[in-house]
Amino acid sequence: MTYERLQTGARTPLDAVVVEVKQIFGRSVADVSSVDEIAGLPVPVRQALLEAERLRLERKLNRIVVRIADEKLWNPAWGRLVEIA
Repeated sequence: MTYERLQTGARTPLDAVVVEVKQIFGRSVADVSSVDEIAGLPVPVRQALLEAERLRLERKLNRIVVRIADEKLWNPAWGRLVEIA
């Protein structure tokens, strides 16, 4: 799966679910949000991506974007990150 990388500080797109990846206690975790959904507690990234896809379908949004400050926190097994053009 390919995910668009949203730069830190960039505006949240109205047509997307946002997965924000961060590091807590040395582990990569993420929370999920959208314009209509407030982020909950961080969960493992793979779980967050599954939740993001569920939310995308439920809310009829166009895409999932990933906000991540340090790309070293991303595991390629989760998918590919590409810069938003």
